[in-house]
Amino acid sequence: MTETATAPASLDRDAVEALAARFGDPEWLLKRRLEAWRLFEEAPMPDALSEEWRRTDVSKISLDGLAPFAPARKAIEGVGGLPPELAAFLDENEELAGRIVQHDSDVVYETLSQDLAAKGVIAASLQTAAREHEEIVRESLFTAVTPAEWKFLGLHGALWSGGCLVYVPKGVEVELPIEYVVGLTAERTGIFPHLLIVAEANSSVTVIQEDISSEIAGFVSGAVEVIAREGSNVRFVDVQRLGKQVQNFTTMRALLSKDASFQGILLGLGGELTKTRLDVRMDGEGSETELLGLFFGDDDQHFSYYTRQDHVAPRTESDLLFKSVLDDSASFIWNGVVEVRKGAGESAANQTNRNLLLSDKASASPTPILEISAYDVARCSHAATVGPVDDELIFYMQSRGIPANEAQEMLVDGFFSEVLDRVPSERVQDRVRAVLDTKLGR
Repeated sequence: MTETATAPASLDRDAVEALAARFGDPEWLLKRRLEAWRLFEEAPMPDALSEEWRRTDVSKISLDGLAPFAPARKAIEGVGGLPPELAAFLDENEELAGRIVQHDSDVVYETLSQDLAAKGVIAASLQTAAREHEEIVRESLFTAVTPAEWKFLGLHGALWSGGCLVYVPKGVEVELPIEYVVGLTAERTGIFPHLLIVAEANSSVTVIQEDISSEIAGFVSGAVEVIAREGSNVRFVDVQRLGKQVQNFTTMRALLSKDASFQGILLGLGGELTKTRLDVRMDGEGSETELLGLFFGDDDQHFSYYTRQDHVAPRTESDLLFKSVLDDSASFIWNGVVEVRKGAGESAANQTNRNLLLSDKASASPTPILEISAYDVARCSHAATVGPVDDELIFYMQSRGIPANEAQEMLVDGFFSEVLDRVPSERVQDRVRAVLDTKLGR
């Protein structure tokens, strides 16, 4: 990593070139950055009248005065070397296959099991991998998501830094999770983390991404790309615990080959405004997808999620279960599309969204959509509910000697357990429960 005292103060083409020079980007990567910058400049800001944005207060979104990247950070020897407000979120002793830590714009810590490294597994800074593993990165980077998709992805494509590459060779099984931590402490700075997961044929891996921050005003525009080759199994967990002055825009997409499986779990707890796109494209026959989500909003937090279960090949399966609990004036939006294309016969899909309101000022707007072109679909279903805590259940529990506030907390715990119990890390489960306890005032 190259040390520098300051970063450019504004978002412009010069900042893109300065970032590329700072990290020693190869020429092909600089060209991609500059093309992404062009796309960003040409794309409009979010339109408050469009279907995708009309329930989100776009007047809160501003890039004015945003620094394009933070000053360089020094390498650390473990998560204990992070600022206390970040280190408190993590467990130094967590049993992991590998851990990549990004502090603001730089990766400051990398570790990977020697046994896995000997088998060809890579878990490293994406910025470094672009030089040291150029063939993998050049072939795969921005193939699942592209800077042309929307404005903030163009900005991301131009200014991404740090990042993480997880690469698993053919036939290798990574039993313990690999963790990618993104910590933000720089005031009014844009952070652009990029996670690229490539799982070769018949491999398996679990990757946990944790987004955390101190209580500062910030902007995150991230991307996650998952390329799952034939017969591979990828599990991905995103734990979003950003501070309540941070705006977060992320695009996640998985491309599945024949008989590949993908499990994506989103845990949304922080941020002021969160806008996430999660797509899975099942290109290979027999591929399978499970999408799970747990979201808890309070104060005036706003969560907006767009999901797409795209069945391209025959005999593919997908299932989605999202659950939100909302208190105070928090709001949650979910637009979920199941698309079954003409060639995707005998496929099965389901999507379910349940929303629990703890306040009469909280709101949830679920919109499930089915787009079916195949004539021989095995099964397609959807369901969505919004409602308050059941007063009869509270009364029943009170009649058994349980105070009303404890009864409500128990119902919230039970409501979330269907998702939380499937998170493939007990320590991540414990950390999420601790956040839920704080939000519930326990």
